[in-house]
Amino acid sequence: MIALLLPLAFAAAAVSPSVSALEHCIERSDRACVSALLTKSATETSPQYWATAARGELLLGNRPEAVAAINRAVEQKPGDFDLLLEQGWVYQKSGDQVNAIRSFLSAGQIQPRSPAVFYELGMSFFLLHEFDRAVTHFQRVLELDPKHDKAEFMLGILDVLKNADAAAKVHFEGALSMQPANAHYLLHYGVLLLQLNDPDDALVNMRKAEEIDPSNPLTHFNLGRLYRQMGKLSDAERELRTAIRMRPAMARAYYQLSTVYRLQGRTADAAKALEQFSRFKEQDKDDDPIDANLTQ
Repeated sequence: MIALLLPLAFAAAAVSPSVSALEHCIERSDRACVSALLTKSATETSPQYWATAARGELLLGNRPEAVAAINRAVEQKPGDFDLLLEQGWVYQKSGDQVNAIRSFLSAGQIQPRSPAVFYELGMSFFLLHEFDRAVTHFQRVLELDPKHDKAEFMLGILDVLKNADAAAKVHFEGALSMQPANAHYLLHYGVLLLQLNDPDDALVNMRKAEEIDPSNPLTHFNLGRLYRQMGKLSDAERELRTAIRMRPAMARAYYQLSTVYRLQGRTADAAKALEQFSRFKEQDKDDDPIDANLTQ
């Protein structure tokens, strides 16, 4: 779950109404609004506008346009720390980790003890599957800022990838101690607790995640899977059908649902669910490496 709102700090510059309006549309993930405002604001030329436009283009899925926009901003203020950080972030979200790392290193030359720089470098190394280097950078973040919940959480993710579940539990609990109402952290923690054979606590944390953010299909999918394992088949069916309603091509949810139907003796429904699983399994890929363990 990658956010599009890396904060910028343009302390000395007043933000124009068009930039404020665009930021508001991005915060709401309102693609139609973003598209309309990007067209309307074609005469804007400030670095603030181009940096915001880059985030808007990313929301629309226009990666080359996003890169071009943030590069225009940096060209206007080449030594600006926040813009260099934003440039790296745009490259990172566009899949170009080499240029992302270059931008973050340039920002680090301006502020060599910035936790934000080390965190984003860690994320780029994580996305490159250079996990040891990612760990080093996230650990450096916590040395500089012990209350950096995102770095703590990412160390937990890296431990999950290494099957070091006990160590991951410590990191997830550390992140939650700083952000106890973070639905994403709660969901990952719940899934980990299930892997650690603690279904009751897993259920408590997943239900908290659901209460805070009921719009995440992965939460409903994992609740459905957990309820199935607990033998609560009606609850499992409800949660899995909710996940499918939110993400109709979620093949794994159909597979789990087919198992629930089979356990209920509904063989015809189980067969239909398996047909849907076969139909969607090729397009139901994990596109977020952080959340990949939520759909195993």
